[in-house]
Amino acid sequence: MANIIKINIYADPSQPNPTLSLPDVPWYAGITALQAMIIGEALHPSSFMFRVIYRSIYGAFIDSIDGLADEDQPNHYWMLYIDGDEAEVGASESILLEDANKTQVIIEWRYVDISGAAHTQAALKSRALP
Repeated sequence: MANIIKINIYADPSQPNPTLSLPDVPWYAGITALQAMIIGEALHPSSFMFRVIYRSIYGAFIDSIDGLADEDQPNHYWMLYIDGDEAEVGASESILLEDANKTQVIIEWRYVDISGAAHTQAALKSRALP
């Protein structure tokens, strides 16, 4: 069985299930979350699109998925999670690691209200560049 990446989009914070799931993105050595998103968009052009912003030294961040952008709702940002853990860097810097026992990685994009807790990604997205 080939290794795959599953991308889950949670556009509605009140719902426990993804609003969109892309279960079939191929996984290759050294792939980043951004590259997986580009492949996912190519495989599903009629149902999935996203926008990227580059923050210079911080890398690329996804700031819009399927027309829902950062801060369309006050204090809400798209946050990247890989296998359940919040990423500490942008999508272009998040390498999806594999090993001999792992055949799938799950990328989650959650539209999160950041006013209640600190989120590294939100801080990097909104920080003024030097």
